[in-house]
Amino acid sequence: MGGVGRVGGTKGVVILATLVVIAVLTTALAGARDPSASAARTGSEALGRPNVVLILTDDMRADELRYLPKTRRLLVDQGVRFTNALSPHPMCCPARAELVTGQYGQNNGVRHNTGRWGGAKRLRNIDDNVGRWLQVAGYRTSYHGKFLNGYERLRPRRKPAGWNIWDTQLGGIYSYSWARFFNRDQVRHEYPTLTMTKRTNAALDRFADTRAPFFTVVNHVAPHVTLSRPWRPRWQAKYDDAYRRVRPPSFRSPSFNEQRIGDLPRGLRGPKVDPTRVRNLFRARVRSLRSVDDAVAATVRRLQRLGELDNTYVIFTSDNGYALGEHRLSSKNYLFDEILEVPMVIRGPGFAPGTVDRTPVTLVDLIATFVDWAGATPGHPLDGTSIERLRDDGRRLARDTILIQTGDQIADSTPGWDYRGVTTPRYLFGYRAGKTGTGILFDRERDPHALRNRFWDRDYRAIRRELTARTRILSRCAGARCNRVSGPLPPPR
Repeated sequence: MGGVGRVGGTKGVVILATLVVIAVLTTALAGARDPSASAARTGSEALGRPNVVLILTDDMRADELRYLPKTRRLLVDQGVRFTNALSPHPMCCPARAELVTGQYGQNNGVRHNTGRWGGAKRLRNIDDNVGRWLQVAGYRTSYHGKFLNGYERLRPRRKPAGWNIWDTQLGGIYSYSWARFFNRDQVRHEYPTLTMTKRTNAALDRFADTRAPFFTVVNHVAPHVTLSRPWRPRWQAKYDDAYRRVRPPSFRSPSFNEQRIGDLPRGLRGPKVDPTRVRNLFRARVRSLRSVDDAVAATVRRLQRLGELDNTYVIFTSDNGYALGEHRLSSKNYLFDEILEVPMVIRGPGFAPGTVDRTPVTLVDLIATFVDWAGATPGHPLDGTSIERLRDDGRRLARDTILIQTGDQIADSTPGWDYRGVTTPRYLFGYRAGKTGTGILFDRERDPHALRNRFWDRDYRAIRRELTARTRILSRCAGARCNRVSGPLPPPR
């Protein structure tokens, strides 16, 4: 009662009540001027929901993370590194479609980069995306850089629902010297990672001022090759002397320029790669990634300066991996571990610094995780499982088999599909879409470098039958049915 007494008895109570009413009306009028900001601010303060920043590279291998010293210090040493992270559809557009829908290609419609079954035009509902779900939950959202291949050619082209800042590229997507953005900004003669860092941090500044939780997706072009000679990424001049003597890790693998490939299906047999070309490509890749390393550090510093770092999940990953001469390949969109595996690190609340987690996780799981963190409601069933649930299920399996697949542009009985398969802790398996008698089966326990295809091996016949059955089920799955425990596999004979 002391406060009221200082105002002065009954009259003081009336004055105080009047002041409270004025304050409430003032707040309501402010909210009417910007209702979304008011609702988001109130929700953020009441629930304490975390921010989410997803940093995505393009075609980065899991083992290339060692060449990013700042990222290792700021994210790996301060968070959790997932050593069994997969891109289950390892190609740019299908992987990125998974990262906006939380669905596999059979459900979101995207099976390849281009062609009849590829590109942004195949996305079934561009407005039903993770940005929209988090925005409805009170988040401010931004998307920067590359979206889905072919988005720049859509007619009509528009901003999808759900993004407060839609900062996607429409030109120079694979260039290292210029970029054109959705808002018609053009940037020339500037290294793209610098451009992306400036634009991302400007968005973070805007979001921090609203005091609402925010969700930001940052796409860096490195280490993707250019679309012109010499067909390799460019790097900043300050890294000209970096990694001059480093050798690709693939050179140490017995699968590099594999000698015997007659046990592979015809479409997977290619000529040997040029080691000099692979070496030069690799050095260009890791030099370009040093600028991404700088960008990660700049983003973390900005979050810290804004007072948001402790309440932010920072996720670092890639859309797919890349073969550097293993199995005579220098590419992606194949079902080999070097192409399926991606780097993945998460720093944020509840993730113990310096931890290694061997739980198999996928890009599809990330969207379920973001929805979980935000307390959002997705607009359709999600094919992944929240990493929080996967990590909490140490005493029981949430699933023991993961769908993997690749697409093509061939008009045949399996439109848009090339290989369909599954991966388990021991086996890597896939068959040619529509031709279950042609495929691959590798036993990681006996053959960690995938040098012997067991697909036609009589000793693995029962395993092949079971993995074929699991592939058929999962290739038609949706939602929770994509996360199954099928039980132990029969042993090899």
